[in-house]
Amino acid sequence: MPGRQDRRKKIERPSPPPVNGDVALGLLPTYVGYNLRRAQAASFRHLEHLARDLNLTPGQFSLLSLLAGNPGISQKAVSAVTGVDTSTMSPALESLARRGLIDRARATHDRRSYSLTISPSGEDLLAAMREQVEHQERVMAEVLKPGECKQLLQMLKRITAALNNGS
Repeated sequence: MPGRQDRRKKIERPSPPPVNGDVALGLLPTYVGYNLRRAQAASFRHLEHLARDLNLTPGQFSLLSLLAGNPGISQKAVSAVTGVDTSTMSPALESLARRGLIDRARATHDRRSYSLTISPSGEDLLAAMREQVEHQERVMAEVLKPGECKQLLQMLKRITAALNNGS
């Protein structure tokens, strides 16, 4: 109605932090999980940049590596070893199969299951990607002191084991 004031309260919203300014992170930097996630995100971004012409994600690299080392592995076993549920794993494997990087065949012992193998073109792409991964590993090793890389890997494996055991 004309002349009637809007009775709704205006919600005060904080201004977004400046792009280049300091953002208070509170206790986040003191949490191992937060720093693990930040390191993983940085690692993935860096690898995706290095391998941008290969059109392969770090997750797809891991899948191809598993299949290369375990010809005929079942989709269920891949899900179990990666800790990724089958509903998530199926589309990832289907994508690799559509690109001709892996072969999926019905398992002879269980017609409900698929046997997975890496294709020759998958092996070629895996080799090219492995060069980029090795480059990234050297970059990360350069910032660590002698022996720290081995120590870091041992600590990460202990954390993974503890969390997988439900501690």
